[in-house]
Amino acid sequence: MVIYRVKQFMWAIASKFKPIDISVIKKYLNNDEENLFNKLSKSEKHHSIRVCKDALSKSILRDVDKEKLAKIALLHDVGKSLGNLNIIDKSLIVILDKMTKGRLKRYNFSKKIDIYYNHPKKSVELLRNIHKYDDEFIEAIRKHHGKDIGTNVYLKIVKECDDSN
Repeated sequence: MVIYRVKQFMWAIASKFKPIDISVIKKYLNNDEENLFNKLSKSEKHHSIRVCKDALSKSILRDVDKEKLAKIALLHDVGKSLGNLNIIDKSLIVILDKMTKGRLKRYNFSKKIDIYYNHPKKSVELLRNIHKYDDEFIEAIRKHHGKDIGTNVYLKIVKECDDSN
């Protein structure tokens, strides 16, 4: 887990110098979705694009709607756009979360802590304001950090790809 967090930190730093792969965004998102996506920080955009590409590569073995999967992967973290959670903030919250064994979640009066823990719910709220997505789509975004994935194949793929990117 520590190595993964160091890798995430390095990706976030490197993202400052890499261009965004706009072709993926243009291919799968409509204008409203793209506007929402573009409110994310550059490192979060890179993360979502990595999740999308990884998810699409894993979808080959499954019977899924690839466009729907790509949208979910690209939009799963848009709730983070409601706060200014930079890489240092995120790193500190991750460390404090480990040290407090998850009790840090109780301090959601801090906007940064609230965004860190509740961005899936906030993502769903933002998305419901721009389009009527099906229940499977919404569930995949709302539960992408949860433990109970049930039978939703989109959730399973996005969660796995999010956890490794």
